[in-house]
Amino acid sequence: MVDLDKPDNSAMARLRQALERELQGGESPVWHGWQLARIDPSHFLIYVFAVPWTAFSLMWTVLAAGAIGVSGIGLVGIAFPLFGLPFIAIGCWMLARPFVPLWERGRVLYVVTETRVLKLQLGRDLVVKTVPADRIGLSERRERPDGSGTLSLTVRIGRDSDGDRQTETFEIGPVAGIVDASVAVDRIAAAARAPSGPAAALSS
Repeated sequence: MVDLDKPDNSAMARLRQALERELQGGESPVWHGWQLARIDPSHFLIYVFAVPWTAFSLMWTVLAAGAIGVSGIGLVGIAFPLFGLPFIAIGCWMLARPFVPLWERGRVLYVVTETRVLKLQLGRDLVVKTVPADRIGLSERRERPDGSGTLSLTVRIGRDSDGDRQTETFEIGPVAGIVDASVAVDRIAAAARAPSGPAAALSS
């Protein structure tokens, strides 16, 4: 059985069970971390756009609804206020976006095994993202004074039609003890590149 932190809510318990199903025979975690419920102040920059968007959408809907009393209730009169509702919903989503990490507490688990890096995220559905060790390239670590932080991994995903290498990034964090995550990732990436294979390098 996978020996992870004792789950303190149902979401963590479900992710722990999902990880047990995901691991292949002989595969075990060498590092794991739960995403921290931390609000990033930079995410509030979206308010520069979200606030006027939402205000305009509300004003449009209120004025359109008020016009019904003047022009009478008809198909057009009903349609105009309803037209503003999707824009209000988008505005509310943008206003709530910076607070999403609070809701994600205990719902995002990062795991490094001997051969790959996994991200398990539980929302309406369970989403599992996997990166094999031999696809991991350069990494960038951002560390806070308390030791928490994020780790951005460059991932090779093949070549396009012109033969150019395609890359994307895999983000870990924010999690506690980001240095430990970085060390674990560097170790399995180096092991995957070693001629002797991952098992020999990890056991050395």
